[in-house]
Amino acid sequence: MTKTTSLKQTTLLVIIALISVTLGIWVSQNLPGEKQLPRDLDTTFLPQGKPLPDFKLIDHDKHSFDLARLQGKWSFMFFGYTNCPDICPITMKVMEQAWQRIPPALAKDSQMIFVSVDRERDPPETLKAYVQYFHKDFIGVTGETVQLDLLTRHIGILYGFEDAAPGSDEYLVSHSGQIVLIDPDARLRAVFSPPHEGKKIATTFQKIREFVAN
Repeated sequence: MTKTTSLKQTTLLVIIALISVTLGIWVSQNLPGEKQLPRDLDTTFLPQGKPLPDFKLIDHDKHSFDLARLQGKWSFMFFGYTNCPDICPITMKVMEQAWQRIPPALAKDSQMIFVSVDRERDPPETLKAYVQYFHKDFIGVTGETVQLDLLTRHIGILYGFEDAAPGSDEYLVSHSGQIVLIDPDARLRAVFSPPHEGKKIATTFQKIREFVAN
């Protein structure tokens, strides 16, 4: 066998292997009955979802806020604090814009939730005034540090308190800027990373709802 013949056979085998792999991928993605993921989602989407732990917080009316408050609804959640100078008010405004663009048929079983990680400065009364400044239907939530940590660590949200300036009681809180989407079974389904756009969030939410419903 000449080197030329051997090279041709090797090349042919490589081509056949590539075709086989490509065909296998195509078949696996197009099997009858298999749900196809939307390809243009502006989010990190978890097809199966990630169940949340059993946490216990309180809402802005001092009522219990736990897994039961998430079940049966699609919930957008953003973690921050009311004294935040920039990220929080900007993101809350985006959530307001997204909420206004979600069709009423989808909004009726959905909710927008702001979770304050700064319990000391964000009692229920403060939270209520803050969230309802953006929209009367928004829900403010906070709780004990151990419960906040249980939820944030499970979702992948980070936060930390910075030292106050000398002679001042004011301090900043560093925190993640993601908006997360929880499904009606209390599972993490999507993570929207900044920069956020209300229109894109609303459109992506509709695509996710369509995917889950079909």
